[in-house]
Amino acid sequence: MSVVKKKKHVSKKNKKAWRKHCDITDVEAFLEDQRLEERLGKFETKPDSELFILDTQGEREFEAKEEKPVVLTPKQRKRQKLVETPKCFEVLLPSSKVEDPNKKRNHKNPVGFKPTALSKVTEQRRLKRGYYEKKAVEARKNRKIALEKKRKIKQIKENFDLDLWGEVLPEAKGIPTTLCDEFIPTQAQLHNVLPDKRLRPKPPPPKTIVTRAAVEAPHPGISYNPSYQEHQQLLQDVVQHEEKMIKREQHLLRVTNGMFSKVTQQEKENQWREEMSAGLPKPHDPAQVSDPDSDGEYRAVNPPVKNKKKDHKARRKQKERIAEKERLKREKIDKKKITDIYRLRKLQSTITNKEKRQEEERTKRSEKRSEAAAAALPALNKNKIAKKEPEFVDPELLSGDLRHINAKSNLLRDRYESLQRRGAVAGAKLMMKKRKKTKSYFKAGHKVTDQDVERYLTRSAGKK
Repeated sequence: MSVVKKKKHVSKKNKKAWRKHCDITDVEAFLEDQRLEERLGKFETKPDSELFILDTQGEREFEAKEEKPVVLTPKQRKRQKLVETPKCFEVLLPSSKVEDPNKKRNHKNPVGFKPTALSKVTEQRRLKRGYYEKKAVEARKNRKIALEKKRKIKQIKENFDLDLWGEVLPEAKGIPTTLCDEFIPTQAQLHNVLPDKRLRPKPPPPKTIVTRAAVEAPHPGISYNPSYQEHQQLLQDVVQHEEKMIKREQHLLRVTNGMFSKVTQQEKENQWREEMSAGLPKPHDPAQVSDPDSDGEYRAVNPPVKNKKKDHKARRKQKERIAEKERLKREKIDKKKITDIYRLRKLQSTITNKEKRQEEERTKRSEKRSEAAAAALPALNKNKIAKKEPEFVDPELLSGDLRHINAKSNLLRDRYESLQRRGAVAGAKLMMKKRKKTKSYFKAGHKVTDQDVERYLTRSAGKK
């Protein structure tokens, strides 16, 4: 026997109580089915051709008549995909069958309205060939012809006072009659010509088109579940970057702090004592201390030198040695002159090769500089944008699923830095505001306990 529970009566005074104690699952299910029918359409309204297929052939006949698949080339496959809608845009397409309530909605541009990369390339080619310049010249010429034609028609229709045998009147040029005076200069007359009769030159087309680089795709090794090869490749890139930075830091230390030798305080004092006592007599110096066994008579350290004159033979030998030395020196100089004469051709070839190499390097540098200037982004301000450093996830922190992943980077900041690196946004400089040092005081009261005082003291000691 089933036990019938007593119906519980609760208060439904507020909206919260209604939501809590009312069962509306059947209403929600009905509304969900109704929305699904609005999106996909009702079965009663659809024709039978969409719901059912009439099979007029058997399975065997169909298998017999099955044609071989046509093998397409990669180029044909790419051309077929051009007509299809990309998968990234399928989400944006309307899937609902509900009619638009606003019948007078503004027109939206279709897909492909914006210029593509191919159209930009064709634009650049046309600019190089001077297509737009020729077009502008032709348009200017046509406008001039049309304006002259219009003037002639106007003269025929309205101007009956035209002197065919005299000069062209200034009224025909569009100058007002009030300014047709010999005292008014031609510049002032032309300045007051009506805009529809004034031939204004069209500005020339832009010489270069600034093309933004595409958004750089992240390295596959940064993924939450990367392959082993991609993760190792990213690790090698990070290691090379770190080695480069360490090498740069070592170089800076070597050319700054490493250039100066470090001495201890004791060595510094000894050096100072030596410098200050230079020239003073030292007790351990034997030259300064007098010998007690000496008789006090002055004696020179070096013995006296006798003025011994050279004889004729010694002078002759000396002259022969000097002459022989001079002869050998002259022979060496003459021999070097002869060898230099023979080396002239080699020297000439080395000089020409060096000049040729320098010229090639100069042209390469100029070409590289011109290419860099052509592809350089516009300088929006003086701040330089730092290069992006490679990211890396430690193998121990790899989770393998999106639920337990620890996001280290900020998506908004990455997109903003990407816009800066591609020259779409000016480079920003991080400005840190100095926080004011605030003093905290303890307010005594009758409700304050000893624990509150200890907590305040520990907090103030930690801040210091």
